[in-house]
Amino acid sequence: MKILVVDDHAYNRDLLTFILEEEGHAIVEAEDGQRACDLFGSDLEIELILMDVNMPVLDGISATKCIKSQNSDRFTPVIFITALDDAEMVAKCLEAGGDDFVPKPVNENVLLAKINAHGRSCSLFKSLQEANKKLEYHKKLMDREHTIVEQVFANCAYRVETTCDNLEQYSSPMSLFNGDLLLFAPSPSGGMYFIVGDFTGHGLSAAVGSLPVSEIFFSHISRQASVARIASQINARLHGLLPRTMFFCAAIGHLDRNGKTLSLWSGGMNDILRLAPNADAPEHISASHMPLGILPEAEFDDGVDVIDVASGEMFVIHTDGVNEACDSEGTEFGLDRLEAVVSENRDNVVEAVKNAVSDFHSGGEQSDDISIMSLVAGPLVHRDRVTSEIMEVGDNYFNVRSFPWRFSMHLGNEDLQCKSAANQVLDIMATIKGIAVHLDKIFTIISELYSNALEHGVLRLDSDLKKQVDGFELYYRLREQRLKEIKNQFIKVDIRYIQGQPDAIEIIMEDSGGGFDISRIGPPGESGDNSFGRGLQLLRHLCSSLEYSKSGSRVRAVYDLYLD
Repeated sequence: MKILVVDDHAYNRDLLTFILEEEGHAIVEAEDGQRACDLFGSDLEIELILMDVNMPVLDGISATKCIKSQNSDRFTPVIFITALDDAEMVAKCLEAGGDDFVPKPVNENVLLAKINAHGRSCSLFKSLQEANKKLEYHKKLMDREHTIVEQVFANCAYRVETTCDNLEQYSSPMSLFNGDLLLFAPSPSGGMYFIVGDFTGHGLSAAVGSLPVSEIFFSHISRQASVARIASQINARLHGLLPRTMFFCAAIGHLDRNGKTLSLWSGGMNDILRLAPNADAPEHISASHMPLGILPEAEFDDGVDVIDVASGEMFVIHTDGVNEACDSEGTEFGLDRLEAVVSENRDNVVEAVKNAVSDFHSGGEQSDDISIMSLVAGPLVHRDRVTSEIMEVGDNYFNVRSFPWRFSMHLGNEDLQCKSAANQVLDIMATIKGIAVHLDKIFTIISELYSNALEHGVLRLDSDLKKQVDGFELYYRLREQRLKEIKNQFIKVDIRYIQGQPDAIEIIMEDSGGGFDISRIGPPGESGDNSFGRGLQLLRHLCSSLEYSKSGSRVRAVYDLYLD
């Protein structure tokens, strides 16, 4: 160690120097306190100080105060060497910053033992200091990386230059990175796309899935893609990307520019609250699908609910961080309390829920990511994000009419075994001008017609199977089995664009199966008691004309392209 010996008597300095040099220490000498302060300030290698008390120019107590205040990053023990036995003086030495004392006459063994003890403290301090420097370096590195990643996430999530008066949203992460994802953007037709979702877990590990989801969302909405297409593409990407322990609960939707039709896909989410203008309590829209990222493409259900909505209706979508927020006693905020807040604060739902949750856990630590969005039906009002001026979005989109066109497809055995047959038909139609705004409804029609033709025509499956215990599992197991066994079967698809008042899409689908008993399905307006019946009721709702022939093996559907 390099030791500074401070004493106004040369004899004392020489004695201490002799003892310490014998032990291999390097010695620096000072004859008074001021000289000691100067040497300490200029020599950063001094590791320990032996200090006399009574000295000229500057005494030991004042010198120690000066030394201890010079550099807080240095740990340099000060051992007082004094003949004073006054307890009060010893206390002053220690209060000034002294770390120990050795009485005169100096006992060599005691002195060396104390120097060795403080030497170990110096070594420990240096080790901690080096470790702290490494930690500070890594912290700066991590902060820099977090800043970069945070900017990447922000750029992915906030690409739109508009806001919408019909939509309010709030999202708060539990940590730096958000495992929830809340995206919205205007569609080319002037409507509004949105995603509200929750990845498994919290923080960066949960947030990584936001990047591919955001990319798919924004790339598809620019083409006025159907909600079903967006959901299926996100599912396929996440299924191939995420570990099996992770998935994405999400509600994906599109509200048309007039606020009359909501296309909705929901998987694994809490019930969406639907509140009519004069209703006392909201209705519930339950998720009808598995979360995204769990099922392979062949098993994924991209069916979309097409909901007619009235002006002023409100839809509230939230992640489980809202209802699972806990107070100090571990009681959850709960769905009942959420429903009450929504019902009582329909003019400022998001802010009211945010404040209610915050008050409920009394300012305690947030235990989960929190996201909530409200969407009010009615003509959409888009605004510039910076100036807040109203923007006309999609005006020119509806002025496009297509030329009369027609295409036909003949799907054979191998084609019928392909899960994406209906999607491929829609992909073809998505490239034609004037069709994109109607894709969700057209996709629903084609999917229902194709599903009926395949399952009830070609495969001859009976929907009554689903009424049995484990009926759904039996139904789809039988479906897969018969798909593998089909021979000499087909489905013909013929689609054409008809110009008129209004323009329309005619879809004719014919299968090689034996058809089905159409009389089992109730007339328009009645609700069937099975999924087959509900599917046909949906078709009747969407189509201006729906006609079955050839004992149910041929169907003609007409969808009017109203632009209002």
